[in-house]
Amino acid sequence: MNNLLKHPQTNALCIGMFSAFYTMLFFITSGHAELKNVLFYAELSEYTDSFWHFWSVFLSAGRQKYIAMVLLAVTGLVIFLLATRRRKYDEYHMAKLVNGLVVALALTLIAIALLFLLIFCEPVGIIEKLMLFGVIHWVTVVFADLIYVLLCRWR
Repeated sequence: MNNLLKHPQTNALCIGMFSAFYTMLFFITSGHAELKNVLFYAELSEYTDSFWHFWSVFLSAGRQKYIAMVLLAVTGLVIFLLATRRRKYDEYHMAKLVNGLVVALALTLIAIALLFLLIFCEPVGIIEKLMLFGVIHWVTVVFADLIYVLLCRWR
């Protein structure tokens, strides 16, 4: 496994597949009529002043495609930086990668716990909560990988 992770192309392939999944999900749901029908908070009064109402209206308008475009551009930058790296990662870089993966895993587990807490406390609006989880997860992984690539670029 360590030998496979030493290749920057492995990282590029993994982040590319990960982003392809979320990009597809966000573009398919963007402006989809069925998504608009299942959003709970968008149906509340326009005078509602809660985060969930604004997030639901954002999703209902199909604006998640803009999040996908930004994160796809960052993913493209990460893949470009990984593809232009000529040599394998050494043990120093591998230790940084493992630390980054551990942090990303810890943040994902915390986000999952918070997601369950949100759903158990208020079971309505599950779609909005799952979409927010997806955004947080995707942002965390892509930017953590970008930071890793930039830190290891000049060493």
